Amino acid sequence: MNAVLETGLTCVVYVCLGYLLLVACLYTILVVVSALDNALRVRQTRAEDFRTLALSRFTVPVSVVVAAYNEEALIRESVRSLLALDYPEHEVIVVNDGSTDDTLELLRAEFDLVPHHPYVRRVLATEHVREIYRSRRDARLVVVDKENGGKADALNCSINFARYPYVCGVDGDTLLFPDALLRAMRPVLHDPTAIIGVTSHLAISSAPEEAMTKRDVRGDYSPLLAFQQIDYLRAFMTNRLAWSRLNFMLCAVGAFQIWRRDVLEELGGFARNFTCEDIELTFRAHERFLREGREYKILSLPHTVGVTEGPDRMRSLIAQRERWQRVILETFWAYRGMLGRPRYRSVGLAGMPFYLLSEVVAPVFEVLSVLALVVAAATGRLDWAAALLVGGVVAFGTGLLTAAAVLISDLAERALPKRRLAALVLLAPLELVLYRPALVWARLLGTVRFLRGDRQWHKFERNSRARAAAPPEPAAG
Repeated sequence: MNAVLETGLTCVVYVCLGYLLLVACLYTILVVVSALDNALRVRQTRAEDFRTLALSRFTVPVSVVVAAYNEEALIRESVRSLLALDYPEHEVIVVNDGSTDDTLELLRAEFDLVPHHPYVRRVLATEHVREIYRSRRDARLVVVDKENGGKADALNCSINFARYPYVCGVDGDTLLFPDALLRAMRPVLHDPTAIIGVTSHLAISSAPEEAMTKRDVRGDYSPLLAFQQIDYLRAFMTNRLAWSRLNFMLCAVGAFQIWRRDVLEELGGFARNFTCEDIELTFRAHERFLREGREYKILSLPHTVGVTEGPDRMRSLIAQRERWQRVILETFWAYRGMLGRPRYRSVGLAGMPFYLLSEVVAPVFEVLSVLALVVAAATGRLDWAAALLVGGVVAFGTGLLTAAAVLISDLAERALPKRRLAALVLLAPLELVLYRPALVWARLLGTVRFLRGDRQWHKFERNSRARAAAPPEPAAG
């Protein structure tokens, strides 16, 4: 029995180490490609005349849309930031998806909304629209009040109201910098036929409204928020830039995603039968265009276009990441037919295998490694020196990946002060013991819920802040 246990533990250790080395090699390749892509994007950006783009009447207009459900904490600040975008022509469409808080009332009071009855193209089926409003303070703002149908349904509703060729989806807890749209649309303006989708990096803060006042992208100094900032930097700067360059950009994030409107309509809009809408639409676009042999591009850019809210409680973070893991599994399973098929080019031959290794089966290896460690320690078979060495190597590797992401970000924008850059790099090795265990649990929980068929949103509690001021009472008479 002891021999069987020892053989089993040895096999698990070697399998987990092999998996770890394989994933490390893949990430190393992505870092190199991301660095090359970033260097090219930086040169292109520096050569661009943004002032001319901002003033030109030939710049393609954009419909900026927000799906809002119980977003009273930030909805006014978010909409103000969207109306303040430095872009030649854009409109803002906010869809109140049956909120049960004061979201609609705050919008009505802040922007002086009045009933409006425009012509509506009912291209996509949605839940019933109760009322349509337009702002008397800024005619570019339209607010749609509808029955609750979920975020995907609200975004589909906004597409029905959109008038312009490109649609920019923004979360209700995200605030954009004035030049966000101009920077993100720059590559589109040079190649509007091929580029069908764009996303870009977002800073993360527990209070985006405060960070926006000084265009402060440093992020919070609490460890939980700092670890999330590191996570975001690595996801965008060492993953998505490479995916974009290798033509398998797998997720245009919901907090900031730009799509050509005709593509959205052709694809049937956002899917309601998935936990989240962003990654599924990206996969669906790849599948459709590659299956039909059409040329296209979906890009991720290194520019920080705004600030989004990050959970400041561990419970909320786990709920968020559990949901992300669930939708990754839902989407991968739904589009598993692309895996390994040359017809789907780099998406099928590189993107899908990478997702399989780094996201889909990752919880299995994480749980196996933890169980092997516990069993070895309980039975007195654990070589503590070897275990600490492996842990140190993993922590060091995490630090190197973070340093690469920080360097790429710094070369792209020089937005973070040197002290903040150094703090993030020094904090990264501690992620293995202070942050990663929570993500392992979230991914495991997401996997279990996926296997059970759970498609619920499981909306987590928002960060604590002073309650939004109540809207003023209407004047008598």
